[in-house]
Amino acid sequence: MSVVVRVLQANHGDCILVTHEGPSSVFNVLIDGGPSQTFRHGPRGRYPGALCVVLDELKSKGQQIDLLILSHIDEDHIKGLIKAFERPDYLRIMVKNIWFNSSRLITRYFDSPEIPGNNITLSSESPETSVRQGMELEALLDEIGCHRTPLIMAGQSHELGPFKFKILSPGVEQLKRLLHKWPAEESSGDTSSYKKDYHLSLADIWAEDQFESDRSDYNGSSIAFVLECDGKSMLFLGDAHDDVVTNSLRLCGHTETNKLKLELVKVSHHASQYNTSDEFISLLDSPRYVVSTNGVKHGLPNKRAIARLIKSTNGKILFNYPGVITPLLLPHEVEEYSSRLEVLGRELRF
Repeated sequence: MSVVVRVLQANHGDCILVTHEGPSSVFNVLIDGGPSQTFRHGPRGRYPGALCVVLDELKSKGQQIDLLILSHIDEDHIKGLIKAFERPDYLRIMVKNIWFNSSRLITRYFDSPEIPGNNITLSSESPETSVRQGMELEALLDEIGCHRTPLIMAGQSHELGPFKFKILSPGVEQLKRLLHKWPAEESSGDTSSYKKDYHLSLADIWAEDQFESDRSDYNGSSIAFVLECDGKSMLFLGDAHDDVVTNSLRLCGHTETNKLKLELVKVSHHASQYNTSDEFISLLDSPRYVVSTNGVKHGLPNKRAIARLIKSTNGKILFNYPGVITPLLLPHEVEEYSSRLEVLGRELRF
């Protein structure tokens, strides 16, 4: 038996496939879908992206997505999935269970009026008429018989197949902040540095580093969880707020002297300096910290976040795009610290 983690190249977003390979069965968990190009890109979506390639792979093996987790509404996490749902031959026939804190679920939980403008609409194109017709994602999920889990919140535990999930984010307060009309597209750059901080040395960062928290309500609503299976644990953070996850870990009894032992951590918000603090890192014991981004948007990953991981852990920092690594270190830092930064292979197997 083994657990395989594939951190797909999802441009500036997240798209992760976690697979448990048992003696007689396979269980697949898909976490987010990156921006739309992660599914298909080019003129009229001519070329398959990383998500499309993986879904084709699973289909060829007769496998399904046993659980799909949409962490939150930012386009770099959800748009690839929307594109895959718009096609009748992909997620519509492959997804069996879904976690998504939709606007409808949130308003019902708080007994508030529904906000129709927040409903996610899928489009379809007819080549004969060129007419676009819309269908709400919620209606589609009902139509295809996809099992819906009620609101996913911190403090919950869930068991599906071979996996156990301990939910660390969001809290009730983070969900309550979504009781309004959502913007058409939230820019995660609002809480990330647009200007890269790569000209700073690690020594300079460590000398004056102060943590400031992410202020985005949408990032704060991210589903973050510890995934446990076969005696192994992994932490997937989406774009979750540092303080929410830190508080949840402390409530679980983890401290600087009783660290959470993990096989890997998927670093929050593409290694934004606003989502990874020294306090949070001090509660973890992991040999791997995974950063998912191609580095082309919003100045991410921030060197400040990478500096905190280098300083406060002994683990490797792994990137799913090779071009991200070289700019992070100044010439005089390469010899001492380059061994801490590595490119992810096709998969991690545990």
